[in-house]
Amino acid sequence: MELFAIKLPLIKEHDPFLKILIDHLRKIKGGLKEGDIVVIAEKVIATAQGRVRRLSKVSPISERAKELATKYDMDQRYVELILQEANMILGGLKHVILAKVNDFLIANAGIDQSNAGPDSVILLPENLKEVPWIYWRTLQEEFNINNLGIIISDSRVQPLRKGTIGIAIATAGFEPIEDLRGHPDLFGRPLEITMRAIADDLTSAAQFLLSEANQQTPVVIIRGAKVVFTENPQFTTEMRPEECLYMNIFSKYLLKQKKDSDLD
Repeated sequence: MELFAIKLPLIKEHDPFLKILIDHLRKIKGGLKEGDIVVIAEKVIATAQGRVRRLSKVSPISERAKELATKYDMDQRYVELILQEANMILGGLKHVILAKVNDFLIANAGIDQSNAGPDSVILLPENLKEVPWIYWRTLQEEFNINNLGIIISDSRVQPLRKGTIGIAIATAGFEPIEDLRGHPDLFGRPLEITMRAIADDLTSAAQFLLSEANQQTPVVIIRGAKVVFTENPQFTTEMRPEECLYMNIFSKYLLKQKKDSDLD
């Protein structure tokens, strides 16, 4: 498997990002090839969509935002945007709020201050489910290929682990999950719960090349990955909170903590 980054000019608000991407992909010898997977950092897509917000223009500030900002030592205007973007607030700690946005959990509702410029933040892209399929169809036609994968990537922290890893927040053109349930292990015992996060694994590999600083490499091409290409994926990367190991155990832990506190 081979990975290489695509350097782009600085993407600004409302730039025609897809056209810019195609122009730079054409500079690769042979362009895109059958079986390529294109990993794109969500921030450049959001910027091109105009999802940049100026903190100085965030008004009015709700009482809930003021309360959370005081509790977690954060800018009230930033917290107000988090509340507007989030479906649910689960809690937080100093400088960070854990929120549920669409079908996943994310710090500060995915609103990023890095590489946003002074007084600015960048929200998550709009229409996350549709965007990768638009890119998929356009790039298929432009490069006359059938098997193509698209990943919109972001970074996340994991419970009790330092540092961020890459995660696929939207995909198109391939199966993002490999279901190994029922497959035998080395000793012939069938696997009961194993499902491989193919899209997340690929995104983590691409994360080594995706720029989080000033290198301007927000796109990585993965070539030679063994995935199942399809127009109709059978799986999605999301799961219901009731099925999530961490959500179930953490909720029970917090309820126990509250119960013990009430008894004291």
